[in-house]
Amino acid sequence: MLIVSTPALAATLRTLGRAAKPLPIPSALEPHLLTPMYRIGGGSVEQEAAAAAALVSDLAERLRRLAGAYGEWQTFEVEPYFDLYGEQAQLLVHLVERVNTVHVTVFSDLLLPSFQAAVNFLALTLAPSRFQNGGYAAAQETMAEHWLQLVEVMQQTRRRLAHDAGFLAGNGAGEERSRWRAAWQPETPPGLLPLLAPPLAETPTLTLSIEFPLPAFRQPGRLRRLRRAQQRHRRSPVRPFVV
Repeated sequence: MLIVSTPALAATLRTLGRAAKPLPIPSALEPHLLTPMYRIGGGSVEQEAAAAAALVSDLAERLRRLAGAYGEWQTFEVEPYFDLYGEQAQLLVHLVERVNTVHVTVFSDLLLPSFQAAVNFLALTLAPSRFQNGGYAAAQETMAEHWLQLVEVMQQTRRRLAHDAGFLAGNGAGEERSRWRAAWQPETPPGLLPLLAPPLAETPTLTLSIEFPLPAFRQPGRLRRLRRAQQRHRRSPVRPFVV
């Protein structure tokens, strides 16, 4: 199971003990293969947050421009527009063409070193420790440290973006939280540290999303609808103009 956002990470922690739950896998993103724009250095929380804020601001601006640029492509390609390689684009950007709209989500959380570290620890250490005597409790303590650092990075990043018009317009936090709402029923799972089971509304994320009209020439059935409209117009009786 791929974990692509902090709400997804929190949902995985809450449901880790369910028998039918697939085991999470480590972060599939390889930061050293990313173009320089997408590389966020490690170091202190402050350094990571500053770099993350600059990157998320740039991504939000690209999303804003995409609404106007989308119609210029005969077939839109995520990779060149976002300067990503194929597998990275599949992880970071989710694009869906609907009947007459385009919905785009960018999972910015994936780019944070603190997020990658938390996901890797969850997949490689916390999940296997459930089957070790006494290992799960100790692993949860370390997981809590990863979680606290990630949340602090998120909060500092969001404070830096508090007046960024592009980020505010493309903020997809509410949408991403709603996607994982089912994991918050029932309440805190037994045996899980309360720190690792925060309320959904307090789970931060830098996920971005935007929706804009699908260019008319790309809309399926557009010509058919135009013909029907023309036929209805022709069949409509002409009403005399009365002075």
